[in-house]
Amino acid sequence: MQPSDTTIRRSTRLSVTVAAVVTCAALLLSVAPASGQAPGGSLGASGKAVSGRKNVVTFGTQTATATKPDSRGIYMFAATPGGRIEDHVAILNYSDQTATFLIRGTDGVNTPQGGFAALPINERPHGLGAWIALPRSDLTVTLPPRSYLIVPFLVEVPVDATPGDHVGVITATLVSSVISKSGQRLRLLQTTGTRIFLLVSGPLRPSLTITGLAVHYQGTLDPIGTGKAKVTYTVSNTGNVALGGRQTVYVSGLFGGLSTALRVPRLQLLLPGFSVKEAVEVKGIFPEIRETAHVSIQPLYIAGSVAPPSGPFQASVSFWAIPWILIAIIVVLILLGVGWFRQRRRRARATAGRPKPGRRDGIGKERSPLGGVPGSNGSSERQAAEHESPAKDPMPVGGVGRARKR
Repeated sequence: MQPSDTTIRRSTRLSVTVAAVVTCAALLLSVAPASGQAPGGSLGASGKAVSGRKNVVTFGTQTATATKPDSRGIYMFAATPGGRIEDHVAILNYSDQTATFLIRGTDGVNTPQGGFAALPINERPHGLGAWIALPRSDLTVTLPPRSYLIVPFLVEVPVDATPGDHVGVITATLVSSVISKSGQRLRLLQTTGTRIFLLVSGPLRPSLTITGLAVHYQGTLDPIGTGKAKVTYTVSNTGNVALGGRQTVYVSGLFGGLSTALRVPRLQLLLPGFSVKEAVEVKGIFPEIRETAHVSIQPLYIAGSVAPPSGPFQASVSFWAIPWILIAIIVVLILLGVGWFRQRRRRARATAGRPKPGRRDGIGKERSPLGGVPGSNGSSERQAAEHESPAKDPMPVGGVGRARKR
């Protein structure tokens, strides 16, 4: 039974299994069953898939009551600092052979890719995993084929626990050994677990911070074609609430162009204090000399949790996208146009001073034709006529003329 100052929140079913495989060189350690475990039961044929191969063990963990597994999927707790929570976990052996498992409580962490995992078995927990108490430390259980065992556990919240989400995992680890190609015997640890989300009362601060936003633009040889940009950035959970997110990435241009990434993965559940690197490709970007990349994340909360509204969380950065091919073509056309204009102007100047045939000058005289034949006009002809000798009288025709003696 849980204390009166502690409440338990239930949520819709989420993914149950968190697997991490750690391999290190050592001899196979002997294991023995421990006391303090609740009675178990057998698994029917309708249980999870069982491998048909020999020497393969299929196992898992599941939320449970004091008597049998239940369908919660994950643990959702809420408590005040100093509170205590009691619950149970089922360890399930789906295999057709007996197997021994190491049971422990540890911290939940994010992988570099943003996935959820349990802290490696060789690392000591410092968060919620350190608050989980099992019937005894280094608890080992041995289960017959196709059976399960109910194990109680206790979560003791420190009085100085900080407000917000704390995440841990109840894990079951199968310890086995393998022979390497070089003949060495290696210890193989295979782990699965069930997540625990504990909300400690107090002020909640949902916050995602986008840093390291950078863009690598790749243009095209097509002068009127579009390029693409690879947008990279880091998302950090700087608040105290576990958050996922719906991401939007787009690029806006200097002259109003807009290109949006079509396939942007959702931000997986990011735990407080963890970060993940993202890379998104944006296609169809027309180079408008100066572009701006934008990232916007609309936060998503754990189903069933209650947190104040926040976001969207945004960041942007400008970058150059210069259409070099188009600029080169424009420059060549401009140079050709300037050259043509100058050539035409020189020709116009060369022909401006030459007289053209068939036109009269300013005093009404006709200009000489290009062939060098002198032209004539009415005034010159009249002047020539005035200087000629007067014509003699014509001789009479017929009759007898008389001659005067001089």
